[in-house]
Amino acid sequence: MAVAKAPVQTISPQVGRIARLLRLDPGEIHGLDGVPDADLRILHDQISRTLFAEGQKRFARVAGLSKTIPGPLAGVLAEKFLPPVMAARVSENLDPAKARDLIGRVSIAYLAEIALALDPVRSRPVVQKLPPEPIGKVAQELFARREYAVMAEFVGTVTVDALVAALNVATPHDLLAVVPLLEWNDNLDKVIAELPERQVAEIATSLTAAELADLAMALDPSRMGRIVAAVPLDTAAGIAEELFSRSEYAGMARFVDVVTEPILHAALGVASAHDLLVIVPLLEWSDQIDRVVDTLPDAILDGLFAEIAGGGDWDAAKVAFERLSPTAQHRLFARFGRLSKPNQKKIRAAAEAGELGAAATALLADTPM
Repeated sequence: MAVAKAPVQTISPQVGRIARLLRLDPGEIHGLDGVPDADLRILHDQISRTLFAEGQKRFARVAGLSKTIPGPLAGVLAEKFLPPVMAARVSENLDPAKARDLIGRVSIAYLAEIALALDPVRSRPVVQKLPPEPIGKVAQELFARREYAVMAEFVGTVTVDALVAALNVATPHDLLAVVPLLEWNDNLDKVIAELPERQVAEIATSLTAAELADLAMALDPSRMGRIVAAVPLDTAAGIAEELFSRSEYAGMARFVDVVTEPILHAALGVASAHDLLVIVPLLEWSDQIDRVVDTLPDAILDGLFAEIAGGGDWDAAKVAFERLSPTAQHRLFARFGRLSKPNQKKIRAAAEAGELGAAATALLADTPM
């Protein structure tokens, strides 16, 4: 059964965190629209410090008291009498060994609420000592609640094993939502590179072409390679159509070293003449691109000439001509006579003015008038 796509969030996740801290509905907070997420994080931390600075010694005493209470009882008392926001402050003062014991004594829902209130920096010594399994369960709960911004902030806090546990329970749509929010580090690169084949296949086949296009623009090509390799050719063509429609030429050009030749053929096969004229100068040229361009349909070559004549962007045309292999150049100019007479005249005039480069000028000289 297809997984429903996560709805678009209209309220910033960072505003949601501030609202939770203040025990308000996000809709009650005004004046923060357009404030960058980095500034909202700073505001959240300032509010947190102000609210809980006076109680810090008390939180430390509660954390110390936990050492004298048996684990099962401490878990029951915490969940019953300690609100999650307060529990988060206490957790930041807990002995890591005690935290490791307590995490198995309370419900996953309660742990998720604590996670939402934790400060990623202050809680790092405790969080890094927690076992991966419960972190994976908490991650599953937070994914279900679509708390993507909060989860993204803990990428630099948790261990590699915990990060594996968290991302292994993510659906393709969870990853689509959380990836643009991540600040990349070596641990995250390692985990993404080692995603299970099952999960890679799910991402490549469960997301729509438009969603995969979003993911491609959010990820560095080196991190997208395994997913790209698993994408069916018809989906690859759909991704290319989507990105061409958005004029994401520079973003697409980054992937030329990652995609396979069949995928490149599928992508360029749906390009309009205008698309080709814009993207060709951006590509790191290779033998693979030559082979794909050499086999483009004649109709695309005809359209390319018409686009050049109609647009008058001679600089782009010059780069495009000079990038083409001799085979593609000869194929292109062999069809010059199919152009309208006015367009032929425009291109010859540009060549005579030196605006199309030596290759095009030489080929035109051998082309019958």
